[in-house]
Amino acid sequence: MKVLLKNFKRVIPAPLKRAIKEARLNRQLRRAVQRIADLPPGTIPSAQMLIDLQTGWDNDGFAARTDYLKEVFQRATTVSGPILECGSGLTTILLGLVAGRRGIKTFSLEHHAEWRTRVMNVLAQFQLQNVQVCLAPLRDYDGFSWYDPPFADLPVDFELVICDGPPGETRGGRYGFWPVFAEHLSKSSVILLDDTQRSGEAEVLRRWAAEADLTVAERQTADGSFAIITRNESTSPRAFPQTPTLQGGQLG
Repeated sequence: MKVLLKNFKRVIPAPLKRAIKEARLNRQLRRAVQRIADLPPGTIPSAQMLIDLQTGWDNDGFAARTDYLKEVFQRATTVSGPILECGSGLTTILLGLVAGRRGIKTFSLEHHAEWRTRVMNVLAQFQLQNVQVCLAPLRDYDGFSWYDPPFADLPVDFELVICDGPPGETRGGRYGFWPVFAEHLSKSSVILLDDTQRSGEAEVLRRWAAEADLTVAERQTADGSFAIITRNESTSPRAFPQTPTLQGGQLG
């Protein structure tokens, strides 16, 4: 029987195999999204629920870890102002599930047009509201590269920031968030920086702390670490010379 099944799989055309896999993953994602959507308000999903969500999302190991997803979920249940997301993906869906149904808006910066389309299609599929995925190409600043945000269409008082982009190989990595966005945060803003176990993100954290009065709390697990960053009240945004002019960004 096993031999017959193996031989049968060999003759299935590759496009059909992909279609079968996509259908299976879509069912898994739909079930995982529904289970989380059905949770009573304020209830944190179990690790298994988040693992099921990751499995259905199927981003080849690039999706956020469950410890980080739990922190994002918990923050999204209580935040009272707009959310900024640097890089779209599984957390975008989670923010739509939690903050979006509370009427809290999320603005996600995404430089990859095709990936943005995928995320927007999933948001539409599950009718997740109050999430806008902004097409924000990467551009060069003075000493680093980062997104080119559509500032004219964005709030000026973000309360929660999910910093999981741009990709690590970008010049300066995720450093650009602070010099570009410091003036667009509320005084009580919280920044979640993922992957601080990596040397690039550790250097970003060191540079941010050197440039502003911040409180940093690191959370470590066997799978990695992330930082919870808060601004101290004495912190005032610096007038960075590389702050961008309003150009190039598009809001979707």
